[in-house]
Amino acid sequence: MRASAPNSGLAFFIIAVLGMLLLGGGIYFGVNYAVERVVVADAKDKTQAWIDYFLSAMPDLDELLVNGQLTPAQRSVINAAEKVGDIFRFKVYSADARQILVSDDPNLAGAVQDKEPKHSLEAAAVMTAGTSDIQFHETAKAGTPPAYVEAYVPIIDDGGKTHGVIEVYVDQTHTTSLLRTTFTALALGLAIVVALGFGLLSFAVLLRSRQVKAARKEAEFFALHDPLTGLLNRVGFAERVKAAMDAPAWETAALVGFDIDGFKSLNETHGEAAGDQLLRHMARCLAGPIREREASGRLGGDEFMVLLRNREPEDVRTYVETVLAAVREPITVDGRVISGTLSAGIYMIGPRDEMARALYRTDVALYQAKVDGRNTARQFSAEMESRIASRRALEARLRDAVRNEGLAVYFQPLMDARQRACIGFEALVRLLDGEGGTISPAVFIPVAEDLGLINEIGAWVLREATRVAAGWPENLTVAVNLSVSQFGDGRLVETVREALAESGLPPHRLELEVTESMLIEDPGRVGAQLAELRALGASIAMDDFGSGYSSLGYLWQFGFDKLKIDRAFITALDANEGRAREVLDTIIMLGHKLDMRVTAEGIETERHADVLAELGCDQLQGFLYARPAPATELAAFLMQSYGETGVGRVTGRKAIAG
Repeated sequence: MRASAPNSGLAFFIIAVLGMLLLGGGIYFGVNYAVERVVVADAKDKTQAWIDYFLSAMPDLDELLVNGQLTPAQRSVINAAEKVGDIFRFKVYSADARQILVSDDPNLAGAVQDKEPKHSLEAAAVMTAGTSDIQFHETAKAGTPPAYVEAYVPIIDDGGKTHGVIEVYVDQTHTTSLLRTTFTALALGLAIVVALGFGLLSFAVLLRSRQVKAARKEAEFFALHDPLTGLLNRVGFAERVKAAMDAPAWETAALVGFDIDGFKSLNETHGEAAGDQLLRHMARCLAGPIREREASGRLGGDEFMVLLRNREPEDVRTYVETVLAAVREPITVDGRVISGTLSAGIYMIGPRDEMARALYRTDVALYQAKVDGRNTARQFSAEMESRIASRRALEARLRDAVRNEGLAVYFQPLMDARQRACIGFEALVRLLDGEGGTISPAVFIPVAEDLGLINEIGAWVLREATRVAAGWPENLTVAVNLSVSQFGDGRLVETVREALAESGLPPHRLELEVTESMLIEDPGRVGAQLAELRALGASIAMDDFGSGYSSLGYLWQFGFDKLKIDRAFITALDANEGRAREVLDTIIMLGHKLDMRVTAEGIETERHADVLAELGCDQLQGFLYARPAPATELAAFLMQSYGETGVGRVTGRKAIAG
């Protein structure tokens, strides 16, 4: 009996060790199994909450599933969706299991279009079955978290039809680690496993529930809010406005639209990061002075809107002025100081207003503020709505004219002051009104500048004017006006060179007219390009001399070939001829001293012409000789002016039928 004791002890030890090993193995596999089940269930809830958000926020999803092309609005939703919950990647497949986009691909849908479409067997299987497929992974592979869940979820409409599949990757590293730590700690003391295990399991379930609620709450927030500024987005703001307008008891309310002036230029100058900081600064300025039950929203880009309630018009205006002043305060971004200004449009909502009309009229008032020079506010009026409708119609006609040859070049003669013979023409652009008439440049040129079309129009006028002038007698010149915008893009010299080459017009027959305001704005850039244009052989004229600053320094510094006297001095001859003659005599004498030819604009009577000729003016231009007319009507004028001898005298204002 004594000899068997050691054997019994050894057997017990072995059995105990084996039991402990079996128990440890059971606990190990049990913990892993439990962890995986809980993690997958947790990921399933997170996935469903995220997909509900994604489907509600994504515009035109059906169109994306068909053509795979992202719109800017869809791209914005994708960028925001990556920040919701624990989702770190997602893919979208079409109904034929073709990959449409990958969220962490920098080119998104664009990359898919340039190569063979990828198809997914898993997505195809989910399409066929109509049910989700969820897989748990623990891996050390680069580019993925240590623990994540991959879920394939079909996109099914209310009729049960499957339109595609969304593949969602959920980061479960934190949840997995937490649960594994929890369950492993459970195995350290089998004696307290029941009491402690229940408590820890309950804690894990509670934690899981809170995480799901937090993810759902975050998804709901981003469905109605702008992720960059935290303000309401377009959908969320519209809901607040509708609720205010549908309230049983009517309250005074106002909508105020805001737009950052020149935001695109600020972005290009300082970078998108600085632009984002300015947008956040804008949001803080808007939200700071609003009261409870009021709302502020970012509707897209640099477009913001505010709903104010129970405020009188004066109080609304005070709020707007406060915001405009706050936004003008500079902010520092990466060591650089930037600031912006706002335009604002105000609309006081009526008791029977419709939301769409209220939003539109707010936009009309904002548009008027921008037309009136920006950094200001305008309140809606019925007259404003009519005026803006006309402005937008003009913009539409102007855009169409640039695309579809809706512009025309008219020509007004330049006359020799002594012989009264035509020596050239000034080219003047006109916008066709679609009814056989034209729209004056004074009306449409400022609009073209606001729309960024002036360079395109200016280049076309140069090409057309030089083309027409190339067919005139060799002693005739053509003058073309230049705008300050044409000097801004650095292509003006090349544009002139190309126009001359295409038309075959000798450079000395081209005269380019600039105004003093161009030199004041950027004398270095403008002066350098004027020197290059003169080197091409073109002559340079200062237009409208005397209407602005009229710096003598500009006249000699830039070496103009011609000085054009503003028509205001000619008109003054009718009111006070003596005084006007003295001023005109001084200007003409100054021009000649600086070796410039002098042209007088606005000649409407023979008396005007005689006075200017007596004072030694070189060239005359005005309605006395002809109004601007299309090229097709110039032949008769030239025949009258030159006749068979090549020299003639024109005095009648009907020389051109136009």
